[in-house]
Amino acid sequence: MANINLDTAQYWRRSPLLPLAVLWAVLWALVSLIEFPGYLHDHALPLWQPLVLAVVPAVTIVIWLVVELRSSRYLAPALEPPKLWFAHHLWRLPMLATAYIVIVFSLQHGLFALGGAQLQEPPRFIYEYLKSGLFYCLWLGLVYGTLSSLKLREQAAQMGLIQQALIKSQLAQLQAQLRPHFLFNALNTVSALMHSDVQRADRVLTKLGDLLRASLGVGANSMVPLQDEIELLKLYATIMEERFSGRVVMEWQIAGHAISVPVPTMLLQPLLENAFKYGIEQTTSHERIRMIATCDDYRLRVSIHNTGSVLQLGWREGIGITNCRERLHVLYGLAATVNISNDSQGVVALVVLPLRAHPE
Repeated sequence: MANINLDTAQYWRRSPLLPLAVLWAVLWALVSLIEFPGYLHDHALPLWQPLVLAVVPAVTIVIWLVVELRSSRYLAPALEPPKLWFAHHLWRLPMLATAYIVIVFSLQHGLFALGGAQLQEPPRFIYEYLKSGLFYCLWLGLVYGTLSSLKLREQAAQMGLIQQALIKSQLAQLQAQLRPHFLFNALNTVSALMHSDVQRADRVLTKLGDLLRASLGVGANSMVPLQDEIELLKLYATIMEERFSGRVVMEWQIAGHAISVPVPTMLLQPLLENAFKYGIEQTTSHERIRMIATCDDYRLRVSIHNTGSVLQLGWREGIGITNCRERLHVLYGLAATVNISNDSQGVVALVVLPLRAHPE
């Protein structure tokens, strides 16, 4: 486990360990009182004597802890492996224990002397060393546990940022795959018209320019309102209607409460493109493409239905549908679906999106 970064270090200095350190000092005060039962039960002794015995150790520990927590001492060594972290701090134990014993007993004896009394209990150096060592090890365990918790929280946040960056990168790659594929098919439309009707080809080029400008305007966003996506689809549909003049009728049935629902940019364009490619291009009869969008409290449903074709046994998804499915999986996990199937009049592509994105 690596070192804590600067942000965590600043959090550490403002962490709840400071009041916890005060509680730790109170514990020292209680231990100090228990060690001198004669001063607690002898009512003939003045009150200030047991107070001195309790307050002096507590104040000493508070001052030491405040100095410790304002430094970066505990942040310097790596937390892994733990034995090296503890070894880095335990070498100070003899020095700290000696300093604590000298300071506390000197102050206690000095204050008693100022009060005209004499501390009855002699110093028990071995006992004090053992007690100080035990308490210091307990304190190090508390510090290590707190730092480990902060580090795990920091790593979880970093992992979340990495996952978000990977998702954005993957979405950008998938979205970038659509542009040359879409442009290639649109230019094929223009090329076909150039040999039969130059004026129609010129109109298609103009509309293609409008469509590219509009797609560039939303291309920087991974999500757009359904209304913006529909506007792009209508521009694309006008280009294809020019190509298949008089052979296709477009129907748009978009529920009013669905137009503001966010959808992935250019998600539906490959599905509409397939409806023209396999439903209109493969026949010379008059066909129909109908787009329907509805939503309830939980899901958005968008279907693109085309007549003029059926799915053959063993058919395979093309790059457009595969791309659509992968983008939905990245954004929504298993909560979003794309289904291509036959119905009584042709082929229907149904996209179902949850109204909330995938939590991961």
